[in-house]
Amino acid sequence: MSDRQWAGHVFIGMSVDGMIARADDDLDWLTGGTAGDADDPDKSGFTEFMRSVDHLVMGRSTYEIVLSMGEWFYGDTPVLVLSTSLQTDDPRVHIVRSLEEAVAKLDDDGARNVYVDGGRTVRSFLAAGLIRSLTLTRVPVLIGEGKPLFGAVPADIRLQLDEVKSFKGGAVQTRYTVL
Repeated sequence: MSDRQWAGHVFIGMSVDGMIARADDDLDWLTGGTAGDADDPDKSGFTEFMRSVDHLVMGRSTYEIVLSMGEWFYGDTPVLVLSTSLQTDDPRVHIVRSLEEAVAKLDDDGARNVYVDGGRTVRSFLAAGLIRSLTLTRVPVLIGEGKPLFGAVPADIRLQLDEVKSFKGGAVQTRYTVL
């Protein structure tokens, strides 16, 4: 990662048991008021985070979830969607078929701060050593089953705790630097 001109950053909400969505991609537990003040993009730091981002990479599932919300949250930030099969004429996104293609596109575009979103995409970037920071907002709910943010990694990934913030409603946000 040290010879790269860009770094990946994660900013994501999750249940206390580590899920980022239910098995059917439902986010009702996250958007239904359980996050309290952490739902507010200004209070949670998401607005400031997005101002620092110049590119975004997400997986197909995350892209489809965002589309179903009916609002495009990313303005004119270049968005890469990592998918082997997605076909779209959406002018807001550029489809990349592999991690290597995503990395090459980010390199070619002169990316600096890349928002990486979606479980499989985050795991792939982490495993490749392409994530510099993780901002995890744990919402005070256990959903039991769903889509976990983390899974198997090729080796331990050491983290440095940079900040802990709590929100009205009980959500807790931790920010880590990946060492």
